[in-house]
Amino acid sequence: MSERINWDAAVALFKDEATEARMHIGKLADQVREAQHGRRTTFVHNLQINPSNICVRDCDFCGFAVLPGQVGGYSLDEESILQNIARAEPSEVHIVGGLNQEWGFNRSLQLIKHIRAAFPKLYIKAFTAVEIDWFNHQSKISLIEVLEKLKNAGLDCLPGGGAEIFSERIRDKLFPRKINADRWLEIHEAAHRLNIPSNATLLYGLNETIEERLNHLFRLRKLQDKTGGFVAFIPLALQGGKERLSPLDNLSVIAMSRLILDNIPHIKAYWPMLGLSTAAVALSWGADDLDGTLGLEKVAHASGADSPEAMAINEMTRLIQEAGYEPHERNGRYS
Repeated sequence: MSERINWDAAVALFKDEATEARMHIGKLADQVREAQHGRRTTFVHNLQINPSNICVRDCDFCGFAVLPGQVGGYSLDEESILQNIARAEPSEVHIVGGLNQEWGFNRSLQLIKHIRAAFPKLYIKAFTAVEIDWFNHQSKISLIEVLEKLKNAGLDCLPGGGAEIFSERIRDKLFPRKINADRWLEIHEAAHRLNIPSNATLLYGLNETIEERLNHLFRLRKLQDKTGGFVAFIPLALQGGKERLSPLDNLSVIAMSRLILDNIPHIKAYWPMLGLSTAAVALSWGADDLDGTLGLEKVAHASGADSPEAMAINEMTRLIQEAGYEPHERNGRYS
């Protein structure tokens, strides 16, 4: 597409949910993907680490977290985390967890220092904006100081989790105690100003309207115009929801993301939530990255994802090739 899509055009384009209209949107997104990335599809050998599922927030949609004192809570120790990294030998770690008093800012900061000292070349992507906000309030130091200390300790990038959907209507209903859209965007903008890149996400399948989805994407696009700090966008399909999202629903969100977010380089097809077959098809609907091998992932699977818990590199390569694309293993910097 030669012209940037504005709000009115986006509403008109994506309101039509007929299959033929969706297929047309998919073709448009595929053209944009081809122009930017050709047949190249990337993935990373990464390891997801969730230090604890104990969380003081009680979000209605989350199947991962448990409140303090509830059955099923766990908290990892530093030694086991380092052992898991050494065993997996990833090029990237992705660290996210619950808001747990046992894993406050100082301990989390020390974890980053220990990982960096043990694995100097490892790309460390850690702590959602929700966790950064928690660290900010718990440590009683400024947001900028929190981010600077993490960066100096060895943090490379922020993940995109915790954004959910930028709708106060849905926030009030499902996650009223979680940070709002303005705060999430503020934290990512602050990170970008410190040259800490980040990802962005959208959680969909919450009975949101098309306008609410588009509002989320347009706000991300606006911040990206301002800072250029977002590296990738990851649409996240709700797991275990009352209404089952169809493959076409998921593909349509991938396509919508590629067409609206013309200034974010990469769109991920996050296979743990999409499923392997839909993720493979998503490569022709605008996605150019399949995320990674993951290993130890708990968040999506605790919420009901029925995809494998990990992917071997050769399996990832085969999946991409069978979809008709060229697999390229990357690092956290997309090199």
